[in-house]
Amino acid sequence: MLDDLLQGRDLDSLTDDEKMAVLVKAGLMTSDSPAAAAAPAPQQVAAAADDEDPPRTEAERLAYLRSRGVEVELAEERQSHPPPAAGGAGRAFTFVRIPAEPTVAVSLESAAAPSGGGDVLPGLLAPRFADDGVMDDATVARETAGRLRNMVAGGAPGAAEALRAPSAETVQKLAAGGACEAYPLAQPSAANGWVGVRLYIDEVGALRSRPRNARAEALALAAGLSGLAIHGDVYVSRCARREGGGGGEANVDFGLEELAPDSAWAAAARRENGAAAAAHGGGDHFAGGDSGSYAWSQTEEEVEVCVRGAPSGRGAAKRVGVAYGRGRSLRVCFDGKVAVELPELFDAVASP
Repeated sequence: MLDDLLQGRDLDSLTDDEKMAVLVKAGLMTSDSPAAAAAPAPQQVAAAADDEDPPRTEAERLAYLRSRGVEVELAEERQSHPPPAAGGAGRAFTFVRIPAEPTVAVSLESAAAPSGGGDVLPGLLAPRFADDGVMDDATVARETAGRLRNMVAGGAPGAAEALRAPSAETVQKLAAGGACEAYPLAQPSAANGWVGVRLYIDEVGALRSRPRNARAEALALAAGLSGLAIHGDVYVSRCARREGGGGGEANVDFGLEELAPDSAWAAAARRENGAAAAAHGGGDHFAGGDSGSYAWSQTEEEVEVCVRGAPSGRGAAKRVGVAYGRGRSLRVCFDGKVAVELPELFDAVASP
């Protein structure tokens, strides 16, 4: 499939549509993001090659896709008709903002749910993630390397030679105007009444070198999702199946009190996500654990320990002490009192 898409070229030589298809395949962009709407699926690109005389110019390609029912929206078209304002017509609902800066308090916000249903937040929040700062090529290469390795491992022979990480300029162009990803914490199911809880994150936050959001990562861990690295400000909301038999979903309220790890939705999500992980088994699953006072998870490159009960607010960092001994132990103190002590680690800490 990759050979059909790339046709012997590197990523920067492709058109915007073809670049977007590769990034969606690599997991760097999602198919439901505003930017991703401009990208045909890899199968569609391959199928076009089998048609009679496929279109060559940019205008011909867009006309070809649109004539076959593919919704295509370019960055300049998105800017010409921005998403509806939060104060527009429709029933109001609440959602929560979790700043990446730990000294800034979480806050409750509201918006208007569209009368026709659907999740309004990806389009509404995308401009908040807009950034005209220049991306760093080294950061983009580092953050995309692992995903591209996984993509090549399951791809066609020769893909490793043909595919390379996108340049910072390419990613920056594709994310122009902001890119918001809706990441599920709790999937809608019959068990929870077809109600889902989602994080809304900067889709290219890691590529923009935004700081890690410890509170959002702790919320994901409380929902049974370990090992997530979440960068930048995060929003949390809920969607439910629409009433009245109209089908689809609609935004509904999510409150500040529901950020608690023992809230009903989080407890249910832990059970469902845990069962899903157990059913998946093996594969790319990494070990993790929860002792009550702390939880730990790992990726290919790091082990993360999240200690509960950490102080918050202004000056919180000065109230937390972390010591690694000689690199083979871990002690975490809050206000001088030991919160967690691990006298022996499996291996030495490389960069304490």
